Amino acid sequence: MRRLAVGITLLALLCNPPVGARATVSAHHVAATATFESGILRVERFGRAGARAIVFIPALFCGSWQWNAQINALSKSYDVFVVTLPGFDGRPMISGDDLMNRAARSITALIVAHHLSRPIVVGHSLGGTLAVFLAERYPSDVSNVVTVEGGMPEGATRAEREQAVARETAPFRGIPASRLGAVLREQQLQYTITGKADVVTIERYASRSQPQAIVDWMRAAFLLDLTPGLSKIRAPFTVIVPFEPRIDPYVGFATADAKRAAYVRWAAHARNPKVILIQPARHFVMFDEPEEFERALDAALER
Repeated sequence: MRRLAVGITLLALLCNPPVGARATVSAHHVAATATFESGILRVERFGRAGARAIVFIPALFCGSWQWNAQINALSKSYDVFVVTLPGFDGRPMISGDDLMNRAARSITALIVAHHLSRPIVVGHSLGGTLAVFLAERYPSDVSNVVTVEGGMPEGATRAEREQAVARETAPFRGIPASRLGAVLREQQLQYTITGKADVVTIERYASRSQPQAIVDWMRAAFLLDLTPGLSKIRAPFTVIVPFEPRIDPYVGFATADAKRAAYVRWAAHARNPKVILIQPARHFVMFDEPEEFERALDAALER
């Protein structure tokens, strides 16, 4: 989730996506067997009841549609649960703060209510941060944790993280809901997704979210430093990281090796870490390189 808006200076580079980009937003081919609420979360269930359970957590401004390809593939052999956070994908935002704790407790309530035996938890960006947060606070509730470019702190100090919050939330403060899709495209989507057609598709989906929800969830996640708690995670811990040579240098990683090394250093605080780097791909790696992402996710699930 680090530094999603990379700046206007990249516009010239983005006119021509990398050769060979295979970005794709999958259609939803599997019907939910149930849709219900767990605490502050909407939950959609797919697949084989009683099979090994996976909980997917989408990114900022996303709903279950982000994981359509994984739902289509994994619901054949897993009991798949996909949560949607308040304020996203047409859901109303909730009042109050302590959002990350409330979301984590809502996932543990899901686990208890449906008698899930230590599910796998997979999250992307904000969802990845929440997956790490959950695993640190409820380590006995999960059997495997996968974060896709989520969880690493936005700065080494509280002051740096406050600056990141101010910078990244500014474009969304006070804007009308009718402007959200366009602002997301201008500030984030064109930099974090390679395929122009996919930018258009995701802008349409993302516009169903609420601007204030984006501000509130960014603040809740960006202020965290989860590094000290990584040692509490008992389960295998996999970090999937994309690298794109025209984008990542603008967010602090000059080379793929530099980005891998930074994430390896961070993940090493956990007991059983693994870092998988996929290139060339931008932040929404599951759309940019779907086949490589599936291989990486399969490897993580087998740990």
